[in-house]
Amino acid sequence: MSYVVLHGIWTADVRRGGCAVEIPPEPSPSAQWVLELLSAPLVQEPDASKPLMELHAEIKRLETWCRSWMAGTRWVDTQQTDEHRQTFAKKIDEFIDSSIHAARGSTSLGHARDADVLEGFAVREDLDFAERLWTLVRHARDDDDLSESIAAVAEGLETRKLQPYIRQSNDSPLAQVIRQALQMAQAKTLVDAEAEKERLAGQLDTWIDEQPLDPFVQVGLHKLRGDFWFYFVGGHLATPRQVEPFLDTDKEPEQLVARFWLLLRVLEVWWLIQQAVPGMPRQFACQTVSALLDHFAAALDWIDRDSDEENDTDASVYPQYDDWLKTSIFLPVYSTEVQTFVAAIADGFDPARYTAAAIDPDNQGAGRLQYSLILLTKTPGLVDRHFSSDDAQLDVLADASTSLTSSSSFCVVNFY
Repeated sequence: MSYVVLHGIWTADVRRGGCAVEIPPEPSPSAQWVLELLSAPLVQEPDASKPLMELHAEIKRLETWCRSWMAGTRWVDTQQTDEHRQTFAKKIDEFIDSSIHAARGSTSLGHARDADVLEGFAVREDLDFAERLWTLVRHARDDDDLSESIAAVAEGLETRKLQPYIRQSNDSPLAQVIRQALQMAQAKTLVDAEAEKERLAGQLDTWIDEQPLDPFVQVGLHKLRGDFWFYFVGGHLATPRQVEPFLDTDKEPEQLVARFWLLLRVLEVWWLIQQAVPGMPRQFACQTVSALLDHFAAALDWIDRDSDEENDTDASVYPQYDDWLKTSIFLPVYSTEVQTFVAAIADGFDPARYTAAAIDPDNQGAGRLQYSLILLTKTPGLVDRHFSSDDAQLDVLADASTSLTSSSSFCVVNFY
């Protein structure tokens, strides 16, 4: 469904007395190269990235939980079966047992090296107990599965066998209850110990009997904020300042989930670039990420208004996950790095189309020729649609390229 097309546009002098047109044309160092990406939502791709599909599934599950949680309704995903109930209960028991037998109180968490963060979208290795529990319970089918999970944690804490590591930055309610329970177990003396024990037990009982979604909605929000920070900041795709508006802890759960969808969409475009044009200089790929983040950030106020029940915002006024993204990246001219990149692409893909058109020739045949060269780096079924409007598009790109300097580069993003 998605595709990437590389346009090259340049001019060449034509001498008097003859018109020698080079076909296929040899690009000039002054060529203006424009990389155009059409990105469909990842769920529509036949060769989608599995790690990103996992991230998609987690956001989808969190979105569903948020809606049930805010509406105060019971959550049921699919019809429960005895086989699933037994299998799920076994997985919870195995998870708790493995956590009990792990090094108690250990703070030795794995960390992916910066260079590895975006290599296949590595899963974070520094998930704490609450986050790892969430990755398991997202496969639950109803509230009873969630209640059983909390009950298993409560039993482990009560017997003091379970002493998992909870990261200090994890301020979700479940993480706080576990952290407080561990502190009580380790303290020799504690004022009002019985009252505090009853308070924590009461909170766990409330979750088990009445609000099993509550703790897991909050843990899910915390985990996914950490995931996106890991990819964008840890992977050096964006600066903290660019990402922070999308991970604002002051926002309501549904507002954060809407932001997660947009961040996932940016990662999907990055994935498309890596798959279709793996030799593209990183700075230009990051330029695309920055352009998308800036565009999405400008729409956050509209998203927040839409989540307010008192407002009836037309969703078409802001970008959404299901939108198709069309991005044009204008690469700088007279760039050795760009010329090397284009040469590598040309070695792997024959030109899909090349044209030459005269510009202001005189009576003796002198003047200039404008060449255009197109290389497809990922061929989809939509390529005919692309070429049907390509002549007009090349004119627009050619006009834009005349205003660029040797160091200029920019990105244009469209949605439809």
